[in-house]
Amino acid sequence: MNITEVSSDNLSVYLNLAQCYEAEFSVLTKKKPDENGLFMLDTEIVSPTRGYILYVGNAPAGIAAIGCKGDSEYEVYEFYVVPYFRNNKLGVKFAHGIWQMLPGEWVVKQIQGANHAINFWRYCINWSPSHNQKTQQIQPNTVVIS
Repeated sequence: MNITEVSSDNLSVYLNLAQCYEAEFSVLTKKKPDENGLFMLDTEIVSPTRGYILYVGNAPAGIAAIGCKGDSEYEVYEFYVVPYFRNNKLGVKFAHGIWQMLPGEWVVKQIQGANHAINFWRYCINWSPSHNQKTQQIQPNTVVIS
């Protein structure tokens, strides 16, 4: 497992997996692809937003878009693991790896109706290597981790 920051060299890999992410959530977002079969993306990987790609060997296995709101305030904008790589805690390791790379206060939000994703984030928070973290639910699907 390797977490790589998105750059001009690997942006196309990120954008390809972002299409998969949008397709998976389209039932909840009510988005449909355009005439070229592409979904409009919500998040651009331009400063202060950082993108990350999770690799397993040479295969891209997931992506994350992280909003940076100062020196130590972050928000998970998008997070996706390819279904082939799910159910073996790889997503949890990916989330924890990003949290360790960017220590500070985190906000995690999830779209209403994405119960599997809400459960995933609860598990990530509960099993974080930093067990002394404080969590605060500020809205039904928003958690602040500090």
